[in-house]
Amino acid sequence: MLKKINIKNFSVKFVDIMIGIVLGLGFQWWVALKEPWQFVAFVFAYLDIVDYWIDYGPALKKFPPKREIDVFLDVAICFSLFLYIYATQLHVIYFLLAFASIKLLDFFWLVSSKRSYRPTGFDRTYINTWAIVDGAALAMAISLAFFASLVPAPALAVVLSFILMRVAARIVASAKYGKVYLAN
Repeated sequence: MLKKINIKNFSVKFVDIMIGIVLGLGFQWWVALKEPWQFVAFVFAYLDIVDYWIDYGPALKKFPPKREIDVFLDVAICFSLFLYIYATQLHVIYFLLAFASIKLLDFFWLVSSKRSYRPTGFDRTYINTWAIVDGAALAMAISLAFFASLVPAPALAVVLSFILMRVAARIVASAKYGKVYLAN
């Protein structure tokens, strides 16, 4: 008889390993970068992924997947993080859309966690805050990508605008729930 795999332990370990792989493999593309915006976007993408993991890792431990579809969602998030770094080699629009994919998948992860666990107190504030921030960041990234496709703005200016948006979103989210999320 087949032994049932503990999805919680598998997912947390798997995502930890995948984040390490994403960050490790990304360094191989540093030599492929040519334009100033690419270097700025690359460094920021790394910092953004680490910042994302600071909240996502502990939240994943507190709200582990209950169904197989949740594991696939975690894998999709890891893939989108990989795409985020990879897109720094391409065009600024692809970079923004790669970020938008992270926010969309993270939003679905938050909704799934909220439905599965029905959090209360601080955990509920955390999930609600990030769902709103993800939605706003998704809309801003898509809007900025659309703007960049219509207006011949310098790619570096677009990336710097994006970075300001991300930093502002992080400050608002942390102020809303009072700290960087570290699940107990």
